[in-house]
Amino acid sequence: MSGEFRKKLESGEIIVFDGAMGTMLAARGIEPGLAANVIAPESVLAVHCAYREAGADVLITNTFGVNSQMRADAETRKALSNQCRAAYDHAREAAAGGGFVAGDMGPTGVLLVPYGTAKLSEMNAVFKGAANLLAKYGVDLFIVETMSDGSEMMLAVNACREAARKANRDIPIAASMAFDPSRQGGFRTNMGVSPSAAAEAMIAAGADIIGANCGSVTPEQMAEIVREFRSVTKQHPILAQPNAGVPELQAGQTVFRLAPEAFAAGMLKVRAAGAQLLGGCCGTTPEHIRCLRQAL
Repeated sequence: MSGEFRKKLESGEIIVFDGAMGTMLAARGIEPGLAANVIAPESVLAVHCAYREAGADVLITNTFGVNSQMRADAETRKALSNQCRAAYDHAREAAAGGGFVAGDMGPTGVLLVPYGTAKLSEMNAVFKGAANLLAKYGVDLFIVETMSDGSEMMLAVNACREAARKANRDIPIAASMAFDPSRQGGFRTNMGVSPSAAAEAMIAAGADIIGANCGSVTPEQMAEIVREFRSVTKQHPILAQPNAGVPELQAGQTVFRLAPEAFAAGMLKVRAAGAQLLGGCCGTTPEHIRCLRQAL
């Protein structure tokens, strides 16, 4: 199916991704994370199915935290294989009938030296371990998301490319970074990377798709980020997955208030700015994706 996804990508056709998994599980009273794939498999599958029914072409595996857990003890790492296999199976079952499965990899949660304590060799091993797992199970594409450090992103993309070669498969790679409004104007990641610099880094790393997700931005602001991406490249497909509005703190809980209809209206501006692949991140629901699909 990875070949079919690349054909769809190269056709220029709009591709709709799903929305949030973590906040959907939390709303069901389930602790988000990889363990949910084996502890609450019915719920994970139900969320995937709801997004597919809402019109999502691509379902993202519930494996966002795989890299942070790859750094844990040996017993924890041993459990990751079963959790990732279950995550893939749930997404593949829901995607039956023409959908695609994206193998999700998030950040490690630590910084590379000299800004942090993680060594290059350690980080490289973490990403390779995660990418090999996802490639082995048969994902149609990789998505390296919510990155803020260009160096970490590049290591993850390289690991995905090596895993695809090892599996002897053509697996497209999407790289996505998270941006916030900057006091100096424009947008930056937590590590100070601008959208244009991020686009250049993602392309240099060999990503087939460049993107932005999450962050404290509205869909309208995401459109500005996409325009900056497009100023760097005319060829690379762009992925945009904003949250359901800017996160707010209410009674100690992070909430997202943007209604599905307003989200979809904002995403039309994202599409007009040049994004081919569109979906949602934190706080979005199947109804947000349904409204997005209908608006498109």
